[in-house]
Amino acid sequence: MSDRQNLLPQNATGFERALSESLDRLPELQPGFDELRGFKTAPVQESILPWLVVEYGLGGITQYLPDLASVIEYGLRWQRVKGTPQGVAESLTWVGYAFSTFYQAPLRRTRWHIYELELDRFRDSEDDLATIEAVVRLSDPVRSEFFRAWNGYNVREHDWDYSVWDDGIWDDASGVFLHTAGVKWSFGRTFDAGFHELTEAELTALGAWVEPVEGGSISWGPFPWNTPGLQWVSDAAASRAQIIATALLAKTCWIGVYRQDGSPIGFRKARVYRPVSALFGGYYRAAGQGWIAADAPGPNIFVEALMDFGEGEGETVHSWSVTLGGAPVGAHPAGIMWLSGAGIAGGAIVGGFGIAPALLGKTSRERFRAILKIV
Repeated sequence: MSDRQNLLPQNATGFERALSESLDRLPELQPGFDELRGFKTAPVQESILPWLVVEYGLGGITQYLPDLASVIEYGLRWQRVKGTPQGVAESLTWVGYAFSTFYQAPLRRTRWHIYELELDRFRDSEDDLATIEAVVRLSDPVRSEFFRAWNGYNVREHDWDYSVWDDGIWDDASGVFLHTAGVKWSFGRTFDAGFHELTEAELTALGAWVEPVEGGSISWGPFPWNTPGLQWVSDAAASRAQIIATALLAKTCWIGVYRQDGSPIGFRKARVYRPVSALFGGYYRAAGQGWIAADAPGPNIFVEALMDFGEGEGETVHSWSVTLGGAPVGAHPAGIMWLSGAGIAGGAIVGGFGIAPALLGKTSRERFRAILKIV
């Protein structure tokens, strides 16, 4: 407790000073002043936390944080940057996510006010998406709207503005809406099996096995000279690979995805099935390197399939494989790309690639790719 003081001038009498000091209440009241000034800061009494949440206007975020102390700590920091990209970043931390790209629509567009986020990872569960949408929209500036988020699969609309096709946007950005006026979500995963060396058993089942020849050249055999894409090669190994590849490329190609017990979830038709040559920076990617389409069949065949949003929804993929030469079971529309269950009959399965369990959903597209290698 501090000593009593007076505020009198130097010429005050002793009686006047004594009277002034006797009326000084600061020594009794000072501790209360100090406590009142800092009672909202650490350590905060738990009994007043609900009142502070109401005072600061943080009631809307209590459901996203574990306790009221965290609401005060993170909420005050968020309020200072609310309405900015940093505010969006702060709100995403509450639900364990972050963004790596903040995309704003060009000002020249009609919908110039929308923005999009590239999330830091593939969503853990589709149940998380409603929460992400809610916390991000709490941080929206008045002039903007959270429109779309993606990770792993991002195909943008074709914008023809400032060209001879001025004022035109063709198609739309990838993704799906889970509810009316909601956010569009676009996720994707890639399962790269790398190289798969075709075995004698697999090639025999496909009717494409040719015995290796050491040195020299390979005999032409039953293959006619006018087989499309088949050219004479003097090197035996190259000639053999070309003959086998030509036989394989004449067959249909489907990617099958399977449950843990090995039963098929469905089959997706390959969108790319062609011979390739390795090239740094090539437009195809597999086995950790780039590839481009080869001029003629050879020892490497690139296979890729891309499932559409919602295909196999609710199922968990544990493995996948390539089926060559199969045909759809029953009547289907021409050009069908996805067949549920055991929708393929005949042909032969090439390779079997196990993966970490992957739950299929409405908002993701799964990419499967491999290099089939003729050895």
